[in-house]
Amino acid sequence: DGAAKRFKSYFMSNNKNMQDMMIRDDEVDDDEYFYTPTFDIIVCGKVRDGESRVVTVQDGDPKDRRICIVDDLVQTGGTLFECGLALKNLGATSVHAFVAHAVFPKESWRRFLRGGDRDVFDIFYTTNSIPTTTNNLPKDDVFKVLDLTPLVIRDLDSI
Repeated sequence: DGAAKRFKSYFMSNNKNMQDMMIRDDEVDDDEYFYTPTFDIIVCGKVRDGESRVVTVQDGDPKDRRICIVDDLVQTGGTLFECGLALKNLGATSVHAFVAHAVFPKESWRRFLRGGDRDVFDIFYTTNSIPTTTNNLPKDDVFKVLDLTPLVIRDLDSI
């Protein structure tokens, strides 16, 4: 999935404070677009033991860093939450999340709202690729929905 590559320019131009670091999980292929001089990389990994999971930072140091976790999609967000929590516990000054596709079955996004039991992210970015979900996200809370329309138009114009 090219989510990080496609939205890199957005983060570069609109989030100057996010230029310190991006993070990926250990399930992402080693695509060249993650390795840029602009972003350092921290790798989080999870180990499942039955129903439980343990997320650890496997490479890099989040202490005193501003971090954006990048993933292709989120369902209930358990692993994403555990990763954010681990980073904050290791001293990250702020943790943001970016997922290209917010599935969130049974309105599981509510748990990430301010005051929810998964309230760990400063900003939770997603795209409007699943409008049945993103149209229901509160606009004045943790979520920021990025509109795909300009990117789709640009891609279609280049054909």
